[in-house]
Amino acid sequence: MPLPATIQTAVSQDAIRRASRLFSGDSRDCLHEMCQNARRAGATRIAIDLTRQDGRFCLHIRDDGCGIDDPAALLLLGHSGWDHDIARSEDPAGMGMFSLAGRTVDIQSFSPSAGTAWKVRIPAEAWDSGAPLPLEQGTIGWGTLISVEMPDDWQLGLNSIVADVALHFPLPITMNGMLQPREDFLREALFVEETCGCRIGVYNLDPDLQHGRRINFHGLRVKCALPTIGEIKDSFDHWAVRIDIVDAHDIQLLLPARKEVIESTALQALREAAERAIYKAIGAKADHRLAFANWQRAGDLGVALPEVRSGLSTWRPETADDCHGRASATMAPEGAMLIVPTLEPDIAQALALARDKLPLRDFQLVEAERPLQGYAWYDALPIIEQISFRIHRDGAEYRYDDETCLPADMASGLSDRIVVELIVAQVGHEGASRSVHAVEIPALVCRNGGWDLEEALIFATQDGGIKPARLGRMIYASLFCSSDDSDCDSWETQSRAFERDAQHEATRILLGDDAAILEAINMSAWDHLGLLDDWPERPDELSPEIWALLTHARKTGANWISFDRDEPPCKRFPVFSEVTETASEDAGDLAAPVATANPVAGRTTVRCGSCGSADVMRDAWACWDDDTQDWVLGSVFDAAFCETCENDTTLVVKILESTEIAA
Repeated sequence: MPLPATIQTAVSQDAIRRASRLFSGDSRDCLHEMCQNARRAGATRIAIDLTRQDGRFCLHIRDDGCGIDDPAALLLLGHSGWDHDIARSEDPAGMGMFSLAGRTVDIQSFSPSAGTAWKVRIPAEAWDSGAPLPLEQGTIGWGTLISVEMPDDWQLGLNSIVADVALHFPLPITMNGMLQPREDFLREALFVEETCGCRIGVYNLDPDLQHGRRINFHGLRVKCALPTIGEIKDSFDHWAVRIDIVDAHDIQLLLPARKEVIESTALQALREAAERAIYKAIGAKADHRLAFANWQRAGDLGVALPEVRSGLSTWRPETADDCHGRASATMAPEGAMLIVPTLEPDIAQALALARDKLPLRDFQLVEAERPLQGYAWYDALPIIEQISFRIHRDGAEYRYDDETCLPADMASGLSDRIVVELIVAQVGHEGASRSVHAVEIPALVCRNGGWDLEEALIFATQDGGIKPARLGRMIYASLFCSSDDSDCDSWETQSRAFERDAQHEATRILLGDDAAILEAINMSAWDHLGLLDDWPERPDELSPEIWALLTHARKTGANWISFDRDEPPCKRFPVFSEVTETASEDAGDLAAPVATANPVAGRTTVRCGSCGSADVMRDAWACWDDDTQDWVLGSVFDAAFCETCENDTTLVVKILESTEIAA
């Protein structure tokens, strides 16, 4: 066979045998295609109806448009048959009718040039065969009627699909005679601009964050990456756009499904127009918190904005579990500011101990916001460039920072001195003068490359004035980070367990082993006293003796348990006499009764702490008792209400002899 002199593109007739595979056959896609055709035909309304005959459902789509003039063009794949204006403005592909391929379809339409109506039946198998189909005389006087034999899967959620198709469609649509709700695609936009043959709506919260369908093509919402601009730190504004296509013939959709926009110079110009619209919307506000690069970009697009207002967020020391409970940013008050860079949690918590000492106390410590670099006021602020620590112990000096670990054989405990060294750049840019400051602090938690309490090294000075409770909180903030892989069943459980361990270690370092043991007993008592009703058996970590004491205290109605070592008993709490008998192995019983608490003399009453009224209530829960055939009070909670004040209140317990004890 001789080679041809030239070749050219063409569509083989064999392609028609695969027509039923061009579209997914999804009811939503088919309805969109039929509605788009009706709109192009100049329809003013569309009626969708569902009927049933001989046990089969049929979906009818009727419009009052100009009709299909040439029946032959209807099934000519790739030939739209639309006039010049429609072809210019929308670039129709001549494929929409094939969204029904594989379905049995009846079509009636009025031909303006013939002055009469025609109809044709397309069996399901005819779409792929290319077989000739006979035309018959139609009965309608205008527009087009398409009837589709409903497949079973189309019946699922049909009403909601029709409602979704109609929501942003430019023409009214009825379903079984009921007008479907419509709304402007740019509803709730803060700013609307018409440009590039489109309407651009600007929002300060992205309405399409989940699905990304930001362009409305005459009722068909499609995905498209469009500009978004976030303001920083203390602002919740995250600016985004929606685009409603009006007459933008250069914006084209990817065929055949039309679910994405084709990348083109026209789309890039539309993105730039959308970005400009966002900056115009921001300019309408009283102020903004744009990054310096965004502020410059606004100027490049011809939108003049003022510089970002001066002011930074008050520095809050980072914690190891910052993803939980991180408070929203608050602006620092007016005054001299010193920028603190992002730090590791252990270094940040140690620096927090120095902020009330010179030179830090002369400044408002503020958080670094790197996106603001470039603004003149930000670049003029001093910034902490480097932080390191010197630990003096037994005549030796050890250094620690975020890149230096302490010796592996070093142990936690008391130190002679702990000094934090700061290098401060007087102006936050290269070539600025720098100063070095040394500040003594009372404690330091060194993560030392790990996150576990066992791997960390913890130091405190003997006369630094830090208390076990404060050191415990510092250990917790520096090291605790919840884990999904932990054996603990919740964040709260993990948090409480680590908090207890941190407090134990802080007490051991500052007060010694005996005090740490007593603190562990005290914390364990508070952990479990309120849980006795829910725990019928002793937890493994609680000794039989403590469990027996707590169980007995609960049964006898005690409100407090005081664990005293050498100190005299607190007058505010009842005190248990010394237990002389040994607890049995049974978690809930004693070999002999434990002495009860010393009772408070006299009878008591409960009053409102504000007005003194006895007409008070307290939240509680109760459970049904089969033996007594009544509801039995289980526990009471702190929340209380006074009927006289008609408000929440704090309760006080009064002994009838007028001695008051806070409830």
